[in-house]
Amino acid sequence: MIPENLHQIGHVTKLHGFRGELTVFLDTSVPDDYADVEHLFLDVRGTLIPYKVELLEQKTKNSAKVKLLGVDDEATARTLLKCNVLIDRDELTEADELRIELNEMEGYQVEDATFGKVGTLERVLELSGNPQLEVNHQGRLVLIPLQSAFIRSVDHEKREILVELPPGLIELYL
Repeated sequence: MIPENLHQIGHVTKLHGFRGELTVFLDTSVPDDYADVEHLFLDVRGTLIPYKVELLEQKTKNSAKVKLLGVDDEATARTLLKCNVLIDRDELTEADELRIELNEMEGYQVEDATFGKVGTLERVLELSGNPQLEVNHQGRLVLIPLQSAFIRSVDHEKREILVELPPGLIELYL
């Protein structure tokens, strides 16, 4: 069970070289946003172990080269393969916080400041580097880019998400 103050951000996929460096898949739109993170937690056989991060450098759109303090050789690094990687929720970027929050809002009504009622949030599509809100508008699919600049407010009591989208975006789908 993951403590409430932590969030799983990825997992170790493979070794990067022979000096204890790891390749980590990061479930985030911009892995480089986490280059300055100081600590990561690895779930090693059910035990969360904190590690000081010496290096976190983006490799691809969804992965980073990670060097952890105390992991200095291939044998030690091998023990961490396939481990889940967690981060303190306070370290999440605004965009990732929003994405996590929206994943919990399935069924909310989405309304655009100009267009009006768009429809019901079906789910958040995790398209690599470009997450989208999938909204059902009278049986038609409307995709809204998940960018914090487009989200004006969220009313949990009314189960509504107010967005302000570029002109014509919704009409592309209708």
